[in-house]
Amino acid sequence: MLLSQKKSGNIPALTGLRFFAALMVFFSHFPIQTENQKLFLLQTSGFNGVTFFFVLSGFIIAYNYLDRFELNPLQSTPRFLLSRFARIYPLYIALIIFSWMNSGGYTPILPYILATQAWSGDLFVATGLNSPSWSISVEIFLYIIFPILIPVFRTLGILTSQNKLIALALIIISSQIAIAIYFSMPERASLLATDPASSHRWLYRGPAYRSLDFALGILAAIYYKRFFKHKTSSTGIWSFVTYSCIVYIFTLATSSTIAGSSFKWDAAYALPYTLLILSIVISSKTQIAKLLSGKKIVMLGEASFAFYLIHVLLGSMYIRQPTESMFFLIAHQALFLGFVISVSVGLHICIEKPCQKIILELFRKKEAPSKISIENQSAAIK
Repeated sequence: MLLSQKKSGNIPALTGLRFFAALMVFFSHFPIQTENQKLFLLQTSGFNGVTFFFVLSGFIIAYNYLDRFELNPLQSTPRFLLSRFARIYPLYIALIIFSWMNSGGYTPILPYILATQAWSGDLFVATGLNSPSWSISVEIFLYIIFPILIPVFRTLGILTSQNKLIALALIIISSQIAIAIYFSMPERASLLATDPASSHRWLYRGPAYRSLDFALGILAAIYYKRFFKHKTSSTGIWSFVTYSCIVYIFTLATSSTIAGSSFKWDAAYALPYTLLILSIVISSKTQIAKLLSGKKIVMLGEASFAFYLIHVLLGSMYIRQPTESMFFLIAHQALFLGFVISVSVGLHICIEKPCQKIILELFRKKEAPSKISIENQSAAIK
């Protein structure tokens, strides 16, 4: 077995980058009205930040859990799922219940409690209570399949062969492109997001398709932990990759051609986001990595989950005013954004972190007596 060379834990630069991805999603919902078409398209294309989150999720989870799932997936699975549940479910369900109450309690809530809404072909079910929560439904599915993917990758030799890893990554990327081409055909390209056969349903909010993004993130983490060897010369190359990916992503986001195709939902962005994540981890000494690792940015990154979940709910406070003053528009947007950030930080500190701690401590208390019992039984046998 090929052991990982890197430690697990948090990667500050990636945590900081999460905030900017959430910010992209924010501007896709609340763009500043401008006659500059490129700038307006850049904002409204910000939903592609969701692709970043799915790739990042695969990378971070594999970065932290790869070795233990390779050694003993069955034993590692319960604790892994509990830690993921403790991380995202408390705030998710609190906002779902709040949204349900705001709707008068008439919306069937069970699919949202079970986080299965993303599987629905009905757009109004998938995004019915707190619209961004559809991606949490996808995320939970990805958590469930992770304990299966690592043993499968091990069986295929992905964990010990760089060539096989690269081959699988190319297969996944080719599949994403092929599927996007399929949905770009005339009879499918014109389907509205409300149509169950639309590209929006299958490529943007479809859990099965999003597992391809997740797998790319896992493969990037495997490459970094198992095959990448730090060299001074390679760091400069990966630094170039970081800036190139950023420029490329901004170019895609301002392209009217991409905006009018099925590639906009994911296929155009999956590879550059994967390379961006990998390159930032490798070239951690660059100026952009240092900027993203700053304490304030990292704090915002840690609160980005709350920011993502709350920004649409707070949207009723943001009423666009008819005005020709760009200064007024920017100031209005800045105040609203500042309010959303403040609320999200508060939710992170007051709900996310305490609930996560309580759930994990409860599990430890239940786990401790069973361990003592096993030790006593072993002593009695001896």
